[in-house]
Parts: sequence; C-alpha cells; structure tokens
Amino acid sequence: MVVPTLPGQPAAMSPTSILPGTLLALLALLTAAPSRADVNVDLLYDLRHTSDPRDNANNFPVVELKLFYPRSFGSFLMKEEIDLDGSRHNVSQTYTELSQSIKLGNATLSGTPIYAHLGYSGGLGVFGNASGGFYIHNAFNVGLEYPFQAHGAFCNAFVAVRYTSFAKPSYDPMLSLYAGRYFFKYKLLVANSLEAWTTSKGQGDGPTQHDTGKFASWELESEVWYKVAKDFSAGAYIRTTRNVYGLANRWVVYPSFGVRYAF
Repeated sequence: MVVPTLPGQPAAMSPTSILPGTLLALLALLTAAPSRADVNVDLLYDLRHTSDPRDNANNFPVVELKLFYPRSFGSFLMKEEIDLDGSRHNVSQTYTELSQSIKLGNATLSGTPIYAHLGYSGGLGVFGNASGGFYIHNAFNVGLEYPFQAHGAFCNAFVAVRYTSFAKPSYDPMLSLYAGRYFFKYKLLVANSLEAWTTSKGQGDGPTQHDTGKFASWELESEVWYKVAKDFSAGAYIRTTRNVYGLANRWVVYPSFGVRYAF
C-alpha cells in the first residue's frame, strides 16, 4: 500500500541514497529472523503499464520481502517493497510496512483474544531518471485487532486511527481485513487483503496548506500461489486500488506475476 504524494512535495535524493539502507535492512532481517518466523521473498513483474497506460509509462520488476513472526503475546508483520522502475531497472521506490499486535490480557470476543494494534508505513522514491525525489509520508496507526478462523481460512481484522505526517497532520479512520486459505494439502494459497482509509486532500508541505476535505482510499490485494517445489511457488499478485497511487478518483487494477521463495 502506498499513500499518494502530490506534486511539489519532493526532496531531492538519488537511488544510491535509497539502495544501501534497504539492502542492509533486508540482510539484517534475513540473518536475524527467528526460525519460527515465516519469511518470503517475492520476485514479481508488474504489468501496470499494460493495464493502466494513462498513468504508468512502464511495466517493471518488483522485489517484496514479507516476514511474519507469531509470539504468545502477539504477532509482528513486516513488508518491504522495492520497485525497479528506474533507468536500466534501477531502484525507483522503496516502501515499508510494519505492524505489531499485543494481547489485551484476558479480553476476548466469541472466545478469541483481542489485541492492540500498532502500525507504521512510509518510504522514498525518485522520478525523472533520478532528477528528483519524493517522500511517501510517514503514517502511524493505533487500534484494535482481531484474528479468527472462518470456513478453514485464517482471517484478521483491525480498526484504527491513522496519523499521517503532513505539514498539517491528518487524523483518519482505517479498516483492514485479511483472509487466506490453503488448498490441496498446502500446495495452493489463495489470499485477499483489503485496506481502506481517508486522508486530507491538502498534503502540501508549505506554510499555505489549507483544509480541502478528505478523499477515501481503498486497496485490495489478491494473491494466488502454487507450490512447484519445496521452497518455491509460482503465482499472481493483483492490486485493485482507488486513490492510492494517484488522486484521480478512479479504480485501477495492477496485475503482477512471478515466483516466491520461502525461507
């Protein structure tokens, strides 16, 4: 999920300022991740130019790292996305999501524990053959999380208040729903993740920023993975979004295809 950034916000940066920190973070996570954690690396080819040429000049490779670490008191989730849409497929954008759930004592709903939810997202990018850069503004969310099972699927839902660090901060409601299920003796995974939130339209960083109302953003991530070897899967990853990668108030679909390696 990427929060849209309006023109005029960029702070100049180069790909070399993004890449080393990203690689070090990935290396640290891979070497330090506990054995009980689920760690996946997805190598995808994003076909967003094919599906939406109006706003996207190219199709491009994407690298995603996902780490999920369940503990007795809660679960940690990390997602790092690296877009290779720069010149000669150099890094054009990095985006990070982090979340931690914390069990709320003996609080339950229908016999299932309720958790506090803490989350963060943010990133960096470049444009114009690295002639300029932009921030994906830091966003923090705090709320309640509820994991459960339904019809053989693992599900998770949370509601939260979201803070986005514009010059004039935006405080907004946020809803997230996830459902994933394995089939054919854990060879096939089908999962869907929906996030919805609102954000201030006035996102400029200058002193003249004014309240201009809110826009609603939605992102549905649908993925299908089939295990072709012990640690390798092949599949598809499809994003259906509105007001996420741009503020055009229209629905767009970004399909990707690739492989997954599970550590």
